[in-house]
Amino acid sequence: MPTAATGYREAVSTPRSGGGQGPADRPAGSPPRWLAPGLGLAAALGALIFLVARVRLENGFFDLKVYRSAMRWWVDGNPLYDYSQPDPWQEELGFTYPPVGAFLLRPLAYVSESGAIGASIVVSVVCTALAVWWLTGPVARRHDWSPPFLFAVSLPVTAGLGAVWIGFDFGQINPLLWALVVFDLAVLAPRRSRFLGVGIGLATAIKLVPGLFIVYLLISRRVRGAIVAGGTAALATLAAHLAAPHDSLHYWTTTVWGGDGVGHLWFFTNQSISGVLARLYEPDPYPTWLWLALCLPVLAYGLWRARLAALNGDELTGMALAGFVASLVSPVTWVHHIFWWVPALLAIVDTALAGNPGSVRSGLRNPWALGFVALLTYPIVAISAASHTGTGLVRLVLSNWLVWLMLLLLVTLPVDTDRRWAGRNVAVPATAA
Repeated sequence: MPTAATGYREAVSTPRSGGGQGPADRPAGSPPRWLAPGLGLAAALGALIFLVARVRLENGFFDLKVYRSAMRWWVDGNPLYDYSQPDPWQEELGFTYPPVGAFLLRPLAYVSESGAIGASIVVSVVCTALAVWWLTGPVARRHDWSPPFLFAVSLPVTAGLGAVWIGFDFGQINPLLWALVVFDLAVLAPRRSRFLGVGIGLATAIKLVPGLFIVYLLISRRVRGAIVAGGTAALATLAAHLAAPHDSLHYWTTTVWGGDGVGHLWFFTNQSISGVLARLYEPDPYPTWLWLALCLPVLAYGLWRARLAALNGDELTGMALAGFVASLVSPVTWVHHIFWWVPALLAIVDTALAGNPGSVRSGLRNPWALGFVALLTYPIVAISAASHTGTGLVRLVLSNWLVWLMLLLLVTLPVDTDRRWAGRNVAVPATAA
């Protein structure tokens, strides 16, 4: 471990012996090397079987069709945020994205439904594949694995996650938002690029929730990146306002505060703290003070751990923690919004297979305990396990257990100082030595 005297840059520029741990360097009791490809292949096969057996495109690109209908309404000269359509589950749905998101989706008004579906499929697949490639590359190099091999294993495993395949099924915009954030943190941040923050800024302008990553950049001492992100979001929002001033004014003064058209907060697929309270108080609204009282500790603790991870060079855990915090404190987090299971699971498996508990600054250290958390997490998030069945305590657990799982991972995700993404312009505290 580097000390304050050696400095961070020197520490990350010194290669590990042989590019990774050799057999003699691996602590006693750590998992053998053959376990990684074996588990990877088994997981890939299981994910493929799951996809064949489970995924049936039950929702038929429903959200994409809402986007397209709203855009057609808009180009016909109607106020964008007056659009609504009936829904058997949510009563009324409307367009609730900021104006920047509307301009991004506006081309849907000029193509056929099949053309819109085709474009959605291409964007979803490309963005998901790119994000997985960017995330798995450093992990593969850490373990002396082939990056294409780990990518080939991880992509079908990722596709088996409920957030991913349900988002694909709905024709959601979330794969693009996820890829923008991952591009910033996994590609631009390690290069100390002056453009760090552009992806997060664009994602924030399109859909407000990624704005928490601007805070993440700021608290992890990447002030320039936070400024770039905030400036990008502001410039994009200003451009949209100049292009559609009346719609923009309506969004920022009415739509964003009222939440009309987004759906019922109590619906069981809303996996946030707000969703938990809405289901407990249904049919009455929950007290705002109670929501704030629960969100503030989650926000403070989760961002504290995300900062700890970032300052110790563990961007994988940092971005997962920040993503979970954003999901938990957002008023609405549908199950297909939570793409942060991917870096979280990758961080757990990476640390468990490295078998070096001494490098873990906080979170679970034991490789087998980490393996148990991974085996607990994947099946739950693969089936997107949230249910409105049962009563009492059973319903409280089943209808909210993606929330419980995110809270568990806020505490257990390992902050691993061995997982340094070289080139980070962040100092390591002397206490990390």
